[in-house]
Amino acid sequence: MSEQNDKKFLYGLDDEFTFSCDRTLPCFNTCCRDINIFLTPYDVLRMRKSLWMPSDEFLKTYTLAFLGDDGIPYVVLKMKEDQEKTCPFVGPEGCTIYNDRPWSCRMFPVFPTSSEEVEFLIEEKLSCHGFRSKSSTTVRQWKKNQNISQYDHMNEEYKKITLHDYFLNGNKLDPGKSKLVYSACYDLDAFKRFVFGTRFLEIYDIDEQTVKAIKNDDEELLNFAYRWVEFNLFSGGDLKLRDKEMDKLLRSNSEAAS
Repeated sequence: MSEQNDKKFLYGLDDEFTFSCDRTLPCFNTCCRDINIFLTPYDVLRMRKSLWMPSDEFLKTYTLAFLGDDGIPYVVLKMKEDQEKTCPFVGPEGCTIYNDRPWSCRMFPVFPTSSEEVEFLIEEKLSCHGFRSKSSTTVRQWKKNQNISQYDHMNEEYKKITLHDYFLNGNKLDPGKSKLVYSACYDLDAFKRFVFGTRFLEIYDIDEQTVKAIKNDDEELLNFAYRWVEFNLFSGGDLKLRDKEMDKLLRSNSEAAS
């Protein structure tokens, strides 16, 4: 069927739309082919833990990375090298990591038009039988049913980095800072070794409770990585150096530059 007959609609959080998907549909799994699935750091954390894989091994095996015009590193899921470019995690019965599938897969077919998530775009494709369902729901309920809240919570801190005024003012990260963001946020095992295997804890003023939390909980570690990146890129956030004078100097220089 021609894509010219596909329709796009805008919805608010409490607007209803009709959609459902299950293995009985003739198009089941076809939407998981030849597509760009951008992965957030939290997506990578969930997916590689589901597979019991170290972060560096997961990134090397299942992802591709590139730099945006602003120098921010972006990570996409690597499709199989078959004719249909199939998602590596799709089997005959559906997604093999369904409980830990990425944010964009959970949200489909609903996509926010901006970071504020006030308005949402739904493209009703004639090739997708899910839109022929009699089951209706609101965008708000859809997000709840797909367990989006934890993803939104974890992604909120990352947005503080990627949507920082530094970039809105036309600035770009240099290669060293781009690598810093990628290593700290995506290769979380490497960041953990950096924190606990170097003089890191002697340099940064971190309370014992936080140290214990980031040592035993990867979600806490990821949130801490966001704080560390924000501090190193923009001298912002609540992270502090043990050297009070140096900390004060960094923050004053940041304020003067902004």
